[in-house]
Formats: sequence, structure tokens, C-alpha cells
Amino acid sequence: MHCEITYVHHSAFVLRTDRRAYLFDYPEDEHLPRGADDLVRRTVAGTDLVVFISHGHADHLNKDLASVTGTAAKVRYVLSDDVEELRPEAVPGNGQVLTVEPEESYGFGGMVIETLASNDLGVAFLVEDGCFRFYYGGDLAKWIWPGASPAEAEFTATLFKVAMERVRDFKPHVAFANTDPRLDNLAGGEEACRIIGASVFVPMHTFGDTSVPAALARRMDGAPLRLFQYANMGDAEAFSF
Repeated sequence: MHCEITYVHHSAFVLRTDRRAYLFDYPEDEHLPRGADDLVRRTVAGTDLVVFISHGHADHLNKDLASVTGTAAKVRYVLSDDVEELRPEAVPGNGQVLTVEPEESYGFGGMVIETLASNDLGVAFLVEDGCFRFYYGGDLAKWIWPGASPAEAEFTATLFKVAMERVRDFKPHVAFANTDPRLDNLAGGEEACRIIGASVFVPMHTFGDTSVPAALARRMDGAPLRLFQYANMGDAEAFSF
């Protein structure tokens, strides 16, 4: 079994397997570098495509997803339920649409999709598609900002650890998790990497700061893992399991 992962920008990636392709959290145009739309259209062309949107923030959801999914042979969308309420104009008119709530399980297009509640907005995804499993974290992260009280920090740390242990028990082949450079703790990225123990770890939510994957690799020096170390939009790497 193998997959290929292509970096688009921020938290947007395309994951491809022999079975199908998956596009994650494709954001509004103002959050994208020039050429991102053409990259996605090329990468998903001719595929059986599933688009996962973890929540409706502009850096995670483009109001015209159909503009980059039209080259796919077939398309399905999995949208967090906040999208319909907060950004109804972004609900696609093409393809099948599944709206999901936190802490639920769904069967859709041959996949089993479990959702975790995000501690920001929306959901994170645990997806089983045949024998392939992946985790996509959305904005679920260790958000301990400067000025947080000890009680707030402890609550967030505990919630995050429990969530990552749940992901670990799912045994994903690929895990996409927050490594936000605005926080010294990379929003829990290193901790997530160590707890989950996925075959492949993909750092995300970097706002285009592509020094983050290399920084995480240095922190994880000696750990037995494969890390997708992208440096430019369009970077892709194949992994086998």
C-alpha cells in the first residue's frame, strides 16, 4: 500500500492513493499563493475525489470549491456542520455532500468517517477507507496562548492529550496535525507526533512558513518516524507502508 502527499499551502494538501484522492481544507484565495488553483486541478484530475473541510474559517474553506474540483472524475464533500450555518454560500453545488457533527460516525462512499470535536471550531477527522487510515486534525491543537491562566493551560493540555491518544488508538497510516509557528510549542505538534506514532506525520497550519517541517524534524531527531518535509507549494512525496 502506498500514497502520495502534495503540499498546497497552510493546511491544504492533496493525498492520493490507488483508491482515490482527498483534498483537505482548501482556503480562500487571499490565503493562497499564485498558482495554487492550477496545482490542485492538475493533481485531482481524473480521480475519485473526496474533499474534507474541517470548519468554515477562511484559511480552511474556499467559497468556490467547485473551481478546483471540476477536473475530478467524481467528487464528494465532507463538511463540518458549522459551514452550513456560518458560510452557506460555500456549500458546493456539485457532487455529494455529507454534513458532519462532532463526535459522530458516518458511512459515506465506502469510507467510515469518525469526527472529533475541535477545541477551536468544527471537527477533526478519523477516516478508514478500505485498509487505509488517516487522521486530519483541522484546528484541533494545543492552543495555549501567552497569558493563559494555569487552569486554562491545564484544561487545554489534558483535552489535547486525550484526543491524541484517541488518534493513536485509531492507528492511522498518515496523520496531519497542527504545528503552528505562532506558538513555541508548535500548537502541540511535537507532542502529537510522539503520541500518535503514525507511519507518516504531516505538519500543517503553518501559514506558508515552510521552515516548520525542518524545525519539527530537528525536535524529533532520533525518533523513528517519516515526516513530510515540504519546502515549496507543489512539493510531493510518495510513501509506502
